[in-house]
This record gives sequence, C-alpha cells and structure tokens, in this order.
Amino acid sequence: MSKVTSALIPLILIVLLSVFFYLSPRFIAQPATSDGKALEQVITKRFMNVGNLIAHATFVEDAIITGQSLNLSEIIARFKRDEKEITYIHFTNAEGEVLASNEQDMVGKAYQSELLESGNSVVRVTNGLYEGAFKISVGKTVVGVLYFGARPDVPFLNVSPSSSPIPLVVGIIVGIIAFVIILAMQRNLESKIVDDINKRQEEVFSPKIESLRRDQEKAKKDFEQLQHNITASQEKLETLNQEHAARKQEIESNPVVQSIEKLKASEAEVLKRLEKLKGEEQQFSKEITLLNQKREEVRSALEAEKKEEHTLHEKLDLIKKKILHLETPKK
Repeated sequence: MSKVTSALIPLILIVLLSVFFYLSPRFIAQPATSDGKALEQVITKRFMNVGNLIAHATFVEDAIITGQSLNLSEIIARFKRDEKEITYIHFTNAEGEVLASNEQDMVGKAYQSELLESGNSVVRVTNGLYEGAFKISVGKTVVGVLYFGARPDVPFLNVSPSSSPIPLVVGIIVGIIAFVIILAMQRNLESKIVDDINKRQEEVFSPKIESLRRDQEKAKKDFEQLQHNITASQEKLETLNQEHAARKQEIESNPVVQSIEKLKASEAEVLKRLEKLKGEEQQFSKEITLLNQKREEVRSALEAEKKEEHTLHEKLDLIKKKILHLETPKK
C-alpha cells in the first residue's frame, strides 16, 4: 500500500462518517456523540511504525548486544527531541533490566510489563496514553525490548443530531487536513528517521570502519612480515638440515667414530660378561656363606665331642685310681 493510499483511507472514512452523521438525524434520532477512532488508529499506526523502525535499526541492535548505554541514551535524547509527545522511553535487555531510559532512576532496575503478551510489536491506548512495546531481535533471538509511552493531542469530531451542514463541511475539512497531515507526517517522519538512522550509522560505524581498516592494514603488514620471517626461517632451517646431514655423514665415515662404535659394542659385551660374573660372584658368596655356617656347626660339634672326651678321660682316670686303690694291699 502506497503512502497516498494509506492517507486517502482516513480521508474517505472521515468524509463517509461526516455524510452518515449529516444524514442520520433524518432517519434515526440519536444524541450527540464524539468519535476519534480514525485518528486514534492513524496515531497508533504511526507509533507502531516509529517503534518498529527504531527496534529494527542495526545500530540499536548493536548497542543492546554490546551494552552501550551511552549510545542508547543518545538515541533516547534524539527521539525525545523529535517527538515532543513522548513521556517515557526504556531500553531493556532480554532479562528485562533497563539499560537506558529518560528516567535515570529506572536504569539498572527490572522493568515489568504485560504489553508483549499479545505479540512482538504492540501499541495500546489507555486513557489517552499510547504505550508501545517492541522486541529487539537478532535472527530469532530476542536481545532486548523497547518500551515507550506518549500522550498526543487527538482532535475529536462532534456530530450534531440535526441535519446542519456544518458537520459535513467540518468533516470534509478535517478529512483533508488529516490527509495532508498524515501524508506529510509519513513522509517527514520516514525521511527524518531514515536520515537520522543513516547519520547515526555513519557517526557510529565510520570510526569503527576506519579503525578496522587501519587494523586490517596493520594486520596485513604484520602477516606479510611474519610470512617473510617464516620463509627466511624455513630456508635457514633447510640449510642447517643439509649441513647437519653432511656433518653426520662425515662423522659416520670417520675411522675414529667407527672405532668408537666398535669400542661401544665391545664395552656392551664386557658389561654383559661383567654382569654375568657379578651373578656368579653372588652365587659363590652364597655358597661360601653356607660353607662357613656348616664349618661353624662342625666346629661346634667338635667342641662338644672334645668336652665329652675330656669328661670320659676324667672318668677313666677316676676308675684307674679306684682299681689301683683296690689292688694295693693293706698294711
């Protein structure tokens, strides 16, 4: 739907309503009424478009993701400056914590609202207060929410029960005015928001892009230097490997080295024989220990036999003395 068509619809509705209320007293008696639904819908749509444009802006998503409260505060200041009817604005993260607000005492607190229970983008009117809630998403992931409230001056149309042509004339004039206002507001608002978004993106991203470009150039130079160093190191390593191979071949062909290798083999053989001799020595040591134990046992047995022999000799001497005593005659 084009901008002119969307602006013509309220004009046609207002004119038709004016004609209806102009002719209705002739058929149905009714008291005077007040109806501002058409403008209310237009204002609701306007706030819906404004909220979606801000919530879907790339710099807003980046500021929410990186937690840049200063950038969000600057967006709020611009929004408040351009839309005088706004009473409050809150940016929250996915957990509901207020990151930035025109009410400083709300920053850092949890914000509770049931607006988003009916959809991702909601504008509700309560007692003349237009409250909006818009989810800020990256892909399918919700990273934050935009809340705002506004009290615009909504003109009302008074319809008289008489057939006076004043309501018809007023309705046509109001319809034309509404058509012009809505068309101008849509064009001005969209162009202003687009210009502000472009300007803001240029202000926010130009330093980053320049910084990234400088970092890229520096990284490219560092990478080229690193590649040069790696190439030089590889050439130096290849030269060292060649020198090492040549030196190794030269050393291996040296008779002294070959003699050393033979000596190492002989040494290994001698060490094996030495280990074997150590084993035999340990075995001999064990046998000597056993022989010493047996010798001590035999010595002990000989000592015991000597003692027994000495005892037997003493007994034999005693027996001899007794025999001599018996053989000697008594005087």
